[in-house]
Amino acid sequence: MSNDAAIDKQSFFNRAGQWITKIRIFLVNSFFVLATLFILAALVSSCESESVPKDSALFINPTGQLVEQTSPPLSFPDVLFQSGPVQETAISDVLEAITLAATDDDIKLIVLDLDQLTYASSAQVLRIGAALDRFKDTGKEIISYEDNFQQFQYHIASYANELYMHPWGDALLTGYGGNTLYFREMLEKLSVNVHVFRVGGFKSAVEPFTRDDMSEEAKLARQTLYNGLWRYLVEDIADNRKLPVDDIEAYSQQFSVLLEKAGGDMGRATLEAKLVDELLTWDQVRTRIADKVGWLEENERLNAIGMSSYLQLRQGLPTPPGDNQIAVLVAQGTIVEGTGDGAAADTLVRKIRDARNNDQVKGLVLRVDSPGGSAFASELIRQELELLQVAGKPVVASFGSVAASGGYWISATADAIVSEPTTITGSIGIFGLVPTFENALDRIGIHSDGTGTTPLTSIDPFGGLNGEFKSILQSNIEFGYQKFTDLVAKGRNMDPEAVEAIAQGRIWQGDKAMELGLVDVLGDTQVAIEKAAELAELSDWSVRYLEDPLNPRDEIIRQLMSAVGLDLTSQSPKVRLLNQAAALMQEALGPLGYLNDPKQSYVVCLECAAGKF
Repeated sequence: MSNDAAIDKQSFFNRAGQWITKIRIFLVNSFFVLATLFILAALVSSCESESVPKDSALFINPTGQLVEQTSPPLSFPDVLFQSGPVQETAISDVLEAITLAATDDDIKLIVLDLDQLTYASSAQVLRIGAALDRFKDTGKEIISYEDNFQQFQYHIASYANELYMHPWGDALLTGYGGNTLYFREMLEKLSVNVHVFRVGGFKSAVEPFTRDDMSEEAKLARQTLYNGLWRYLVEDIADNRKLPVDDIEAYSQQFSVLLEKAGGDMGRATLEAKLVDELLTWDQVRTRIADKVGWLEENERLNAIGMSSYLQLRQGLPTPPGDNQIAVLVAQGTIVEGTGDGAAADTLVRKIRDARNNDQVKGLVLRVDSPGGSAFASELIRQELELLQVAGKPVVASFGSVAASGGYWISATADAIVSEPTTITGSIGIFGLVPTFENALDRIGIHSDGTGTTPLTSIDPFGGLNGEFKSILQSNIEFGYQKFTDLVAKGRNMDPEAVEAIAQGRIWQGDKAMELGLVDVLGDTQVAIEKAAELAELSDWSVRYLEDPLNPRDEIIRQLMSAVGLDLTSQSPKVRLLNQAAALMQEALGPLGYLNDPKQSYVVCLECAAGKF
């Protein structure tokens, strides 16, 4: 081939690539412009309603999973093409909407629309339930309807005065628990060596990589925890539905018998068990709601308003911070080094330091919703909190759904710890996990060899671990465990022997943790704020949430995406099944991808990260 021909061919491919790039950019930009115009039109039309309708129904309709603090929005294309995190709703928004509606003369009743709620923990459900009870205490009513109830959805719905379900629907109480994937045999077949270093008989985070089944210690710890959560669920539903606890137990434990008596009709079985009041279609329920609040003139729309619109209209402007502030800082997600959202150590340290240097801040509430993570990152956060205390500003840890392992580490020396009754906490243990691939490479003819000046020179994932390095890691893990238990003993004013008896990596439920001395009082964020104000000796204070402000781009994206619901998640059964399989793998292995401790030393409760509570 001549040089000219080669140049021509190269130029052709270059030109083709450039054209493809231009077409791609044109299509993305065109779609962006069209979507933006569509969203702006929705925004303009939404502005027509400038007030909450009189005697209306408020639809509590959270989307995605409930979280303590929502993640910042991604780029517009990322959101559109579903490459970012799942949708989230801040539980504070749900609670505030219910609280505002309780004293709002324009709101006559609440309708619980939980169809798009994909996850809520037991602790979150109980918080919402308490707010709904306060709403009902004002004499107003709550209606709930669903085609098919998931357990957490039904638990929330059980607080309603009127609870309806589709005639072909179901409301199974599946309980708490589930299976864990174990990879020891697979790793053995792949000739992958997994080196484990741990302290704590109940620290089961490493078991999926070292066993083919669950240890008896792990089964005992989990079953105890599941039984406690189940007790809360059953007793709460029984109280809400005015039924004997035994009836709820019978419904959940012997549903097949009840279903057979109902001729296989799950809706009828649920109705006969009195878990719902009537079996109705949505059109029928809609008519029931209209009988109470009426219709709007246009298109016979219900005289109702959604939660997001209601909050936009009813939320007041932020109160200017005063001289006596109680700061609230959220540590949510896996604890890692560096900067970022959630529980990134450098970011949290910076915010805590800012609070220490701010004379208006008199105390801090650390709201923890984390299964833990890096031991080093956890200690960085705890040390900065301790400096805040040395500066004379009290720190109160407030536990959300999960505050385990590293989540407990960062809280251990707080002046007080407030927990939800069903918070998952404890897991006072530590482990190291180092996979090496020398045998796997050996099988395909790749070998590692070399020399060095010390036994540590040639340590890498492809050459294996020598005895010296293993000894170093195990000693470091043992030191870390001793440090952890010492911090707990110091912070909780307990004897080391007493801490050791409840440590060993075991997880506890919030109310049990209080009995054991790991928690001071049961309550939510407000209880923690009041405790911080008490410790700071304040009779009057304001609350300041330590959040980084959104930049203009992120704020625009958030406003645009909240203005219209773009559902791009409809999937075929085959794709849905593959996604479920991928989710199981992500549940088992995903948290490991976030762990970045320089000493491979982790205080994390992987079963807590899996979100089975």
